[in-house]
Amino acid sequence: MGRTHLAFGAVAGGHLAASIPALGLPIMAAALLGSILPDLDSPYSKLGRRFWPVSKLVFSIFGHRGGTHSLLFTGLVMAPVWAVSPPVALALGAGIITHLAADAISFGQGPRFGWRGAGVPLLWPLTEAKTGLRLVKVNGPLENLVILPWMALFAVQSGWDLI
Repeated sequence: MGRTHLAFGAVAGGHLAASIPALGLPIMAAALLGSILPDLDSPYSKLGRRFWPVSKLVFSIFGHRGGTHSLLFTGLVMAPVWAVSPPVALALGAGIITHLAADAISFGQGPRFGWRGAGVPLLWPLTEAKTGLRLVKVNGPLENLVILPWMALFAVQSGWDLI
């Protein structure tokens, strides 16, 4: 689902960058980073493979789709960036929120999902209850043949508007 997360982040980043073209590149970079950052909790993810020791530690503490898939995590990641650049912090948060939204409607199987299955614990640590619907199988035909291509087209359109 990494490509789909990046496509959603590109759409969010493109729209936000259009509002402040002078910060277009940092806004787009922040939205793209935010779109994959919650999966730092999975050593199997694009980000997790690149930062394997950190990812393995986070996975051992929270599991996949645990604390890094919450609103608290979103706020904690945004806060230090907000002190430097509020628009970039908003883009980072928007990228994370697109990730949480996509994971809230998707489900997977296998060791990287474990007992956490589908949905996201938005209100963690208050509760580990998951919010979401089992609509899209991770790397299934709906994601790969419908959602990913449409998000990629929207991302290209958003970027084209910036030129």
